[in-house]
Amino acid sequence: MKKMLATLAAAAMLGTLVSCGKDTADSPAESSAAETTTAETSAESSEESSEEESSVSDPLPRDVGPIDENAVTFEDDDMRTAHQMDGGTDECNIELSIEDLDGDKKLRVHPVRDDDSKDYGVVKLVFDVPNMVGAENVANIGRVTVDFTCIANGTWVNDDGSESLVVGNFLGTVAGQLAAEKGKDDEGNLIQNSWAQSDFAYQDWEHSEGSWRCETTFPINNIPANGFAANDPSAALVIMRWGQKNDVDFYIDNITFYDKDGNSMPVLKSDAAGAEGAENTEEAPAEEFSESSADAAE
Repeated sequence: MKKMLATLAAAAMLGTLVSCGKDTADSPAESSAAETTTAETSAESSEESSEEESSVSDPLPRDVGPIDENAVTFEDDDMRTAHQMDGGTDECNIELSIEDLDGDKKLRVHPVRDDDSKDYGVVKLVFDVPNMVGAENVANIGRVTVDFTCIANGTWVNDDGSESLVVGNFLGTVAGQLAAEKGKDDEGNLIQNSWAQSDFAYQDWEHSEGSWRCETTFPINNIPANGFAANDPSAALVIMRWGQKNDVDFYIDNITFYDKDGNSMPVLKSDAAGAEGAENTEEAPAEEFSESSADAAE
């Protein structure tokens, strides 16, 4: 009887030991699997978070290309005669300043909205061309390039009520006040237009900043009359941005004039062009500067 009891007790102890051994053998594997699943979930979550952050914070690639040695870079703090055009009823007031963006100076154009219930009006910015390249060289202009950088100041409200800090639409024209008056030959044919424009359209609904290079070729639309007149003090490069709802500043940089042979043209400092050209510069009537290309197509 004692031997049988001892045998049963030993068997019971052995079963307990086997059971404990099984539990300790399975536990680390289960724990390891759980830790691996947690790590993978954490990694996926981190990756998704990283992708979400990058889609918001990464700026749009700057599509501007190389900078010519004769480009107006505004690094010398000279605004090159830039000023707001007067007249008309659709424009908005603008504030001009030269600002440093990541070590690169640009001309900042800040539209002013006087009435919060209305959209921002049309921006009309003028550069006096004779004072930039010399009156004797104006008629030889064959191409102009301008670099734009847009930076959103406030959020855009979507149709569903959500908000996005985005550039949105950037629409306008790089235009020319070509001459003080239209010119016609003895038979009444147009030989010199007073105004012509070359429209641009850029957009970005994902980023708060974007940069583009815009090019305008003279004569505009390949119409011979749409080129700058020789020795006309009223000649001007006009940059307009159509009215819009969202609060976005745009910056101008690297304005470059090219002659009809494709060579870049040196640009004078504002004070080097002489006061006479500035005094004689005339602005076209306000009705000439509209969103219509009727004159350019004439």
